[in-house]
Amino acid sequence: MRIQDKFEQLKKKRKKAFIAYVPFGYPSCSHTKDILLTLQEAGVDIIELGIPFSDPLADGPIIQDATSLALKHGANPDKLFSLLEDLKGSLRIPLVIMTYYNPLLHYGMERFFSKMKKVNISGLMVVDLPIEESKLYTKCAAKYDLETVFFITPTTGLARAKKIAKASKGFIYYVSVTGITGPKDLGYAALKKDIRKLKEISRLPICVGFGIHTPKQVDQILKISDGAIVGSGIVKFIADHFRQDRFLPRFKNFVSSLCIK
Repeated sequence: MRIQDKFEQLKKKRKKAFIAYVPFGYPSCSHTKDILLTLQEAGVDIIELGIPFSDPLADGPIIQDATSLALKHGANPDKLFSLLEDLKGSLRIPLVIMTYYNPLLHYGMERFFSKMKKVNISGLMVVDLPIEESKLYTKCAAKYDLETVFFITPTTGLARAKKIAKASKGFIYYVSVTGITGPKDLGYAALKKDIRKLKEISRLPICVGFGIHTPKQVDQILKISDGAIVGSGIVKFIADHFRQDRFLPRFKNFVSSLCIK
């Protein structure tokens, strides 16, 4: 399912998007399949699946620890594509790959995008790819009909924001705060003002991520944007509970408590 189609579907139902981030291969590659299916069952609208990278500059300690363990367990793009091949037909919500540019470049962009298309991935976001250097990337993604999600931050100037919005497909990822991922206090008044400005330059949905980790924060973010993105809070729950009995039912209840809209 395309990201754009999901937002159109939600709009008809007068709902906003709840987006969940999890790293591939955490707590192990064998866990990822059940975690993705459980996220879908819990009511998540879009899943961001991160490719572990050895130098995740934008990630806070919770996600850094998770991706480090995933790398030790051998999480890599080939294993990712193999797992998603097994999930074809089971995942009915958009799946977006989040990565850094190095793994994409190392694997080969054309080869990577071709495999993404074969396993029904809807789109991708590259954390550290500047818009000024993204021409080849966006051209290749368009060739395979993959939606490209770009980031806008509170420090992004208007002229640059317009360029980013123009290159974005699916939705725009608005980073709620400067700095790295992880639980934070959010300034809703400033966020509301920033999102209103973005709405003046783009018709794409604006989804907010970084720092969101409680149901109350999700609720507040959904009042002022088109979607809320939760990563560290979900990864922390996995870290704290995956060894326990009935982990998946508990995980489902936790995620459902976050995404009640």
